[in-house]
Amino acid sequence: MTEYDFEGWPIKKNDLEKYESESSKILNLKYKFYNEKFNENLNIYNLAWSNVKFGEKYFDHIKKSKNIFLSMSTTFLNFFSDGRTIKQVECKKNSKNYKLSANHFILSCGGIENSRLLLWTKYSNKNLINSKMPIGKYYMNHPYHSIGEGIVEYNNFFSFLNLANIHNRPIITCNNYIYISANKKFLKKKNIPNSGIYIQFKTVNDKNNLIKQLRCIAPKYVKNLYERVYAKDIYEIKISTLQEQIALKENYIDLSNKKDPNNIPLTKIYWKKSILEKKSAREICEELADIFLNKEIGRIALKEYLFNDSLDYNVVSGNHQLGGTRIGENIYDSVVDKNLKVHGTKNLFINGSSIFRSGGHAHPTYTIVKLSLRLADHLSKLDKI
Repeated sequence: MTEYDFEGWPIKKNDLEKYESESSKILNLKYKFYNEKFNENLNIYNLAWSNVKFGEKYFDHIKKSKNIFLSMSTTFLNFFSDGRTIKQVECKKNSKNYKLSANHFILSCGGIENSRLLLWTKYSNKNLINSKMPIGKYYMNHPYHSIGEGIVEYNNFFSFLNLANIHNRPIITCNNYIYISANKKFLKKKNIPNSGIYIQFKTVNDKNNLIKQLRCIAPKYVKNLYERVYAKDIYEIKISTLQEQIALKENYIDLSNKKDPNNIPLTKIYWKKSILEKKSAREICEELADIFLNKEIGRIALKEYLFNDSLDYNVVSGNHQLGGTRIGENIYDSVVDKNLKVHGTKNLFINGSSIFRSGGHAHPTYTIVKLSLRLADHLSKLDKI
């Protein structure tokens, strides 16, 4: 996430920077994140993938630890409180109920379950949870969809990267993706949320439909293209997007009438697409298309649905569930404070993507780990008081 992804948060990106090294170590990340200027309106950035499976990496550490007791297949049932202070949590394991005591309790059950369990707590323990808090509200995810295709002249493209002084130039033979997003100035000017534009390079097929369409629109360009196709200087590209979604109160998580085996309500989610996501993808890709045209890098064709006002288009939820117990400074528009403590409680904390006040378009795991380390620091200080 970038600095401007944290606008409106009671903490800033700088507050998490001290945890970057440890987070990278936890996630086995060998490559650093970068976000470089592509042109005056766009950035080029990278994704770093983690291969960590926490159960495998930390099993021995947890097993040998004198400070950790891990109970698998244990289900949360409820909190028991004395006013605003939680005294115990009730759990179920092997058909038996247990009550566990602690100084601090952290709800860290994922983007949807955090809201579900807190809503259930609000329903079943009215003395603990302030009813004014927007629990479950401002739900977001990262919509993902395919938006276009194109042709890129390899040598011209990398000449452009060199002239733009981009230090982290992608190696297409090793990783056939590059990633583009917009900068703060462009987003403010266009009044749009951000989008991560994923550009996949593929070996060109001169008989495919893209070349046929391009031949009709730009015959001179295609005529000059063919000799370089066989010289492997031309690549076909597929364009997809993973998008920021604006936090709206109308998108929310609620309790369902259906219940799980422990008689706790399941969730129902109210979520709708917005015309802003289409506008964001279109504006950023049109800016990219202008660069490709003016610098003789290539040509881009966008899907027709980006140019109408209909919401009837296919989109996949990007598997990142965000919001619902979001961070903020007061109970009227947030659920946790800057230290991730639930407003009005003494010792209940929440961590995970549900605390995100805004989502950006970036994958959230790295930020979640940094927030976890920051919360651990905060709790260790409380225990010393």
